[in-house]
Amino acid sequence: MFGFSRITTLLSQSRSTETKVYLFFDQVTLSHHKSVQMWKSYFVYGPRSPEFEHTLNELQSIEHQADLLKREIEQILYLKTLIPDLRSDVASLINLADRLINKQDIIGLHLKIEQPIIPPEIEEDLFRLLKAVGETIDHTVLCARSFFTDLQRVQEYHTKVIAFESEADRLCTKTKINLFDTNLDLINKVQLRYFIDRIDEVANLSEDICDRIAIFTLKRAQ
Repeated sequence: MFGFSRITTLLSQSRSTETKVYLFFDQVTLSHHKSVQMWKSYFVYGPRSPEFEHTLNELQSIEHQADLLKREIEQILYLKTLIPDLRSDVASLINLADRLINKQDIIGLHLKIEQPIIPPEIEEDLFRLLKAVGETIDHTVLCARSFFTDLQRVQEYHTKVIAFESEADRLCTKTKINLFDTNLDLINKVQLRYFIDRIDEVANLSEDICDRIAIFTLKRAQ
């Protein structure tokens, strides 16, 4: 039998850690929602608009808040009497999840700097890709929360993340094919391909995180 209650009991020794961890994963969810809003502002108002700047600033604020929470969690982890192995797993999970936010923040910064031309022919494809990536992130957060509260659900969310990541890969390829079928200059196509690939990398990282959570779960269940 899996010891499903063990991890909850261990984290209950440190309610402050538990609270900070959940607040951190809230930032992961918020970061993608703000990233989608940022892309919509880019399409409608342009990269030099107050609307785009405001949304990008909000995304950067989320990234900053997540960094603060990550440092607080790391400090608490090593002050509290958690089992060292569990401490290491939680720290590793937080560091990986932080990269999800960082990647989206970097995409926004490069949007502001490079101002790629996005042909209307691929607008729908791009937002379908963003939606699929959002599903991988949302289910990765659910998978991570289950690691702390209900180990029996980890495999369920892990399987869903694998499926959504495969869909994101498919949409990434489709978007690039449609991009290179447009009349946009080749140099602009290559520039925009960078952004499409970086969006897809967020889904790839989400799957990597869930793979790691699955391993952590097996360790806890022994």
